[in-house]
Amino acid sequence: MKLLVVNLHSSRNAGDDLLTTVTVQQLQQSFNNAEIILSMNDPSSYCGPETTVGSFMTWLRKQDDALSMRHLLVFLWILFETMVVALLYRLFGMSALKLAHPTHRTLLKHYFSTDLVVSAAGNFLYTSGRVGLPFMIAIYTMFFAFLAKKPLYTMPHTIGPLNRKWEQFLVKWIAKRTEITFVRDMISFDELKRLGVPPTRYRAVPDLAFAYPHCDPELGRKLLSAHGISESETAPLLGITMMNWGEQTPSFKNQSVYETAVVQAIKMFVEQYKGKVILFSQVRGPTYEEDDRVSARRVFKQVQDFKNDVAIIEKDVTTDELKSAYSFMDLFIGTRLHSNIFAISEGVPALMIEYRYKTRGVMEFLSLESWVIDIHEVQHNDISDKLELLWVNKEHVQKDIKTVMPKIIRSASQVGKEIAKNYEQRK
Repeated sequence: MKLLVVNLHSSRNAGDDLLTTVTVQQLQQSFNNAEIILSMNDPSSYCGPETTVGSFMTWLRKQDDALSMRHLLVFLWILFETMVVALLYRLFGMSALKLAHPTHRTLLKHYFSTDLVVSAAGNFLYTSGRVGLPFMIAIYTMFFAFLAKKPLYTMPHTIGPLNRKWEQFLVKWIAKRTEITFVRDMISFDELKRLGVPPTRYRAVPDLAFAYPHCDPELGRKLLSAHGISESETAPLLGITMMNWGEQTPSFKNQSVYETAVVQAIKMFVEQYKGKVILFSQVRGPTYEEDDRVSARRVFKQVQDFKNDVAIIEKDVTTDELKSAYSFMDLFIGTRLHSNIFAISEGVPALMIEYRYKTRGVMEFLSLESWVIDIHEVQHNDISDKLELLWVNKEHVQKDIKTVMPKIIRSASQVGKEIAKNYEQRK
């Protein structure tokens, strides 16, 4: 049996990497070690044994290209070409691939030869850009499963924000025809309900990352030791992940205020609690805009008076190293959603800075949404004040995490089995 997983981005993003790993694990276990093909925007970043192939996005641009109107014209040509090939495939089988561009044949062949298509976990169906080209590519990636006459499933993902009527229409059209749409937050669940998607077509489950097991503590211990945090350290530890949101979203004008607020929180933690701070990089590309080290370096530069108590980890590290290192923290401030999930799943209380509503939505499953701060509204002392409150309530929050986590893990671990069960029933 063969499965094609689509809408994967890059393993340079530790959250995406972990979601890919869990997806592969669950599908292999549920489909008796089926062959799994991964269609990725950054296929060279993946280190697992599975076969990777470039996505539709790789047909449009190189990784360092900004999407433009030229890319929209290229995408329209891709639509025409692939629709024609799909129609001819229905009539004449695999021989239709001869009409496709040579660099396009591999992905199309996998669509035509797979048994089912699974759209990845994450957040890619949302409004962005001047004309919504990233959304168009993501939705067409799913739509092409129907053109290839394959059943479509989705791993738990966030839908929205959807600010354009045509985007809402396409999500409704796709969701009504997807065998099961798994969403990871009740905001997305309510959006599908509002759009009129039949309730039998979608289910809400926790983020797939909660199903990932604990990592070897030695990995984190070595990483921290290499950056001046010894095993015998008695000072409380604060882990932080930043995000260069202003570069990714030109309409966001609060980047410097957000970074200053983090600087204030670092100074407060060091001075008031005699603590040490580690700036981690959850995402290291593939583009400059996505690289968390850019923002982390600016923050690090502003706390040089505390350089003996603040470390920055800039080198490439594995997802397991990051997750293991987070487990040694006493508190965490995370802008990247999955850095918060990594920390919380290790029992570490986290103060979460949301740049899209997916953070608040995912944390509602754990009743931790009160510890979420909107990056668009943050002011200079907001993070410091909230961090002090989290410190006071640390033991209570840890107890809440410990209580709810077994149920969250069980639910997140069932997705692959539910897909396999549904697939068998529809045959």
